[in-house]
Amino acid sequence: MDGLTREHFSTQDTVCRLGDPGDCAYVIEEGCVEVLRGEGTDQRLVAVLSEGAMFGEVALLDHQPRTATVRALVPTRLVRIERDHVEQLLIRADPVIQHLLRLLLSRFRHSFGLNPGSYPQAAPLGDAMYALAQDRDLQAAAVRTLSLARDLSHALEADQLELYYQPLVAFGDGALTGFEALLRWHHPKLGLISPMEFIPLAEKTGLIHRTGLWVIERALLDWLDLRTLWPDGESGQISINLSAPELSGENIVETIQNSLQRHGIPPRELRVELTETIVIRSLDVVSGTLARLRQEGIGIALDDFGTGYAGLDYLRALPFSCIKVDKTFVQQLQTSERSFHIVRSALELARELGMSTVAEGIEEQAVADQLLAMGCTYAQGYLYGRPMPKAMVPAWLAGHRARFTPLS
Repeated sequence: MDGLTREHFSTQDTVCRLGDPGDCAYVIEEGCVEVLRGEGTDQRLVAVLSEGAMFGEVALLDHQPRTATVRALVPTRLVRIERDHVEQLLIRADPVIQHLLRLLLSRFRHSFGLNPGSYPQAAPLGDAMYALAQDRDLQAAAVRTLSLARDLSHALEADQLELYYQPLVAFGDGALTGFEALLRWHHPKLGLISPMEFIPLAEKTGLIHRTGLWVIERALLDWLDLRTLWPDGESGQISINLSAPELSGENIVETIQNSLQRHGIPPRELRVELTETIVIRSLDVVSGTLARLRQEGIGIALDDFGTGYAGLDYLRALPFSCIKVDKTFVQQLQTSERSFHIVRSALELARELGMSTVAEGIEEQAVADQLLAMGCTYAQGYLYGRPMPKAMVPAWLAGHRARFTPLS
């Protein structure tokens, strides 16, 4: 515990009182203390703690007042643990641990008849923690998180994961230009689990690397069939999404190269998509990987453009070949002047930098017509096709070609 503050107390000195702010915890380095509940004539001894024991941690973690009075029984030396240090550790903790910690804190408080809502306004972290602790569904959420963490590993081995494919088409003639591979988890008991739920969990548990390898291999294997939908001499492109942990994984470039070579797929037919959030958060980590992938001829798309506040420096510094405009702005194109200007600026910027553009989330023909007039390159959205299993793609394509009316 070098570097931590030490405080000295004489016999019968009060370390903290019931109701004091819980701004730190203590570890007894030498001596012993008594812990007293209640006040005045109702005060009673509940514990005597000696060397190595910790106290004050509950009030420190949940930003609530002290639940007891502590006095030194003999000359005592305490190591002070500040809240900032603990909160930094908590922020980096696995979400499962955070859930369980909140549950334990809530049960501790209520076991002594303490109502968190009766205390003064807590600090931001305390607000968030007790808002969750008071949620009647918290325990179910914690159990679900634990179960999913356990089941996801099994899902990779039990063929519960599947890729759905959403088509991308060209503005103007409506020609099919490619597919985006989207991961789905068919849980045997819980049904379809959203990627928004299990991908962050996979990142926290380290399963994201196995999941990413599975996606790369399955997408390229499926692409061997999907690429035959184009006439001889023509080709489309398959897009896969990779997270920051995947992009920073060891040998990720070699893994992709080997998979392409093993299946006989030209690198130009693969595109890797990543979000602005990943770029901003992990620039140093992913920049080298993206440069190597681009050198191989693999496309690099910046997904959800407009939502992560990436600056122009990112677009100039990183080898993007495509910008995908987030569906939020696309769907508000005709109702929000702000969204209109964001989309128009994104398309103009992409043209200046020699990048293609994809508008996501297109559901209305009027929006598609406007995007065509604005010079967008490719379209993606329910207007053209929903994500679907590979087996449904041929039937979708036949229907698309039969009903499609050129936009120009």
